[in-house]
Amino acid sequence: MSPMLAGRAEAPFDAEGWLFEVKWDGYRCLAYISSQGIYLDSRNGKPLLPKFPELEPIRNAVKASEALLDGEVVAFRAGKVDFSYLRSGASGVALAVFDLLWLDGKPLLEVPLLERRERLRDVVAWGGEHPLFLSEAVEGQGKALYEWACRRGLEGIMAKRADSLYLPGRRSDCWLKIKNLREGRFWVVGFAPSPGRRLGSLVLAQKEGEAYRIVGRVSSGLDVDWERRLLAALCPLAVPAPPDSVEGLPTKRETRLIQWVKPFFGASVSYTEMTPYGRLRHPVLREVLDLDDK
Repeated sequence: MSPMLAGRAEAPFDAEGWLFEVKWDGYRCLAYISSQGIYLDSRNGKPLLPKFPELEPIRNAVKASEALLDGEVVAFRAGKVDFSYLRSGASGVALAVFDLLWLDGKPLLEVPLLERRERLRDVVAWGGEHPLFLSEAVEGQGKALYEWACRRGLEGIMAKRADSLYLPGRRSDCWLKIKNLREGRFWVVGFAPSPGRRLGSLVLAQKEGEAYRIVGRVSSGLDVDWERRLLAALCPLAVPAPPDSVEGLPTKRETRLIQWVKPFFGASVSYTEMTPYGRLRHPVLREVLDLDDK
């Protein structure tokens, strides 16, 4: 089974009939539990238990002979959820559980979310030494939870209709993700093609003294109109090689695809975080300043 996917909301909201919970920053996971053991399946259908063998005791926390849980594998560092730490092979990972899809031979996909969560609360022995916890939800008060999540540097929140059914593999507006986005302005130091497009992404950098340190590439938000306008502005600035002041160059294979330009300031980008390796996560292009003046 593929997990249900969420649509997107641009801003937090309050509403009756909606449940709000933390948006956990980790690996989406379906946990299949039976008398024969446990199998953890990623969103892309890859087994997760070999990567996180410490999650195997989850089986002992479930008070059923057969169950299917939906959740997110997360890791904590210094009391905060840290995706980079999780990717690096962190110890002490846990499964944040937020849904129950199957119980003792009976599918629960057409049972309303609120009832599925009530059964979930009863079928798992929460607490103790088991590496899982319930992703708690609040009713109706999305704005307050969003502010709380932002203050703690979390990725954002999820909004789910309390009466929503579970739609495997489908993206539905009955579930909405509301991200805690940061915004910044960066220098454009190059661009790269994508299939069928001459300009599919911008290479971004942050200025540090006299140097420009590359912080990644942005492709989201680049539509055909942006491509046309950016090519008109950037092609006159093209140079045959990266300027000496540009640091943190990508791999040689990636570099071959990049058309370097004289640094051009003003790409306004939203993103979720800056990784410990100095790269933007989930960047989205919002605006390029003074583009029409170039």
